[in-house]
Amino acid sequence: MTDPSRSEEIRFRQEIREFVASEVPESIRLKVEQGRDVSRDETIAWQRKLVARGWGAVHWPKRWGGTDWSLQKRFVFEEEMALAGAPSIPPFNTRMLGPILLEYGTEEQKERFLPGALNMDQWWCQGYSEPSAGSDLAALRTRAVREGDYYRVNGGKIWTSYAHYADWMFCLVRTDPEAKKQKGISFLLLDMRSEGVGVEPIHHFYGAHLLNQVLLEDVKVPVDQRIGEENTGWTTAKALLEHERLATSRHAEARRKLGRLLALANTNQDASGTLYQRADLNARIAQVAVQVKALEFATRRGLEMLIRDGRIGVFASSLNLKGVAINQAVDEAIMDIAGVDALAADAAYDDLARDLLNDGGDARYVAESRYYLRGPAIAAGSNEVQRNIIAKHVLDL
Repeated sequence: MTDPSRSEEIRFRQEIREFVASEVPESIRLKVEQGRDVSRDETIAWQRKLVARGWGAVHWPKRWGGTDWSLQKRFVFEEEMALAGAPSIPPFNTRMLGPILLEYGTEEQKERFLPGALNMDQWWCQGYSEPSAGSDLAALRTRAVREGDYYRVNGGKIWTSYAHYADWMFCLVRTDPEAKKQKGISFLLLDMRSEGVGVEPIHHFYGAHLLNQVLLEDVKVPVDQRIGEENTGWTTAKALLEHERLATSRHAEARRKLGRLLALANTNQDASGTLYQRADLNARIAQVAVQVKALEFATRRGLEMLIRDGRIGVFASSLNLKGVAINQAVDEAIMDIAGVDALAADAAYDDLARDLLNDGGDARYVAESRYYLRGPAIAAGSNEVQRNIIAKHVLDL
């Protein structure tokens, strides 16, 4: 007898695949498949299609434009979207800011900011890391001094994704320099158009522009744009990170790239036939496939923990570590099987220059993904920090 819940999930997955197939233009689908950047306008247009379908903020309650879905259904939705090759929406609007406003914001703040965040009328970025506060985020030095109804903010943020697109930034600032590190931090919403805000690009060495440094000089932020009480921003920030725990595994991304690896192996040839027929490469692909499947199972285990306990704790560090490592392993295998075709991205940064080279098809973009994944091994707590967390909380070291 068929499990009704399983049949429902199969129908839901099919509905998602059909929606992506009908609503994502071929040009954007190719960008996603090739690992290329989707533009600001393309991202906003896709988010608005999701909003029109009722899927714009699956983590939110219906009252604010969400779905009231269970954790299981949200997981299925996000997994299937990634597998179907839908453009990924940066998490800052609906996955980060939204849940924080819903939990800690006033009704006035919710009314003011949630609709624009949902529809991407405002593009948000996250201001956490600083030049002297990366892995040790609590060491941040950006200072906010209260002057009546405003805070005057001085300092800066670094590695700020999409700050060059952003209209607003949610950020951590130090409001009590005398308190212990975590105790003197507040959570502010800062208008990026304010006087005193500067954005300087940080280019990846392969040419992409995602990251930025944000400079803050005497920026005035109204007190009513503080989330929660003064000096409680660390609690807010930790709650925000809990909303991203499962996403750090990147398991659906790994599964999609595994399909790309198999396609290349079955297409590219040497003197003996397709590369998939070579025993050494076949064994390597099999090893990578087993790792990807193990990552999928581990992510589902994390989901079960989240459903049962409401949190996954230190297991998130394991997912982060293995998710990055396994995605890197898939990329390395793709690079090796693509061979010289993958080197077009090494030779030039813009599409015109690439087109003047021998066109390796989709393979010419695999190097960018390979390079990009060096970042997640550092961001949101480096691999070394994640291992220290595991050592402390699991091994009692």
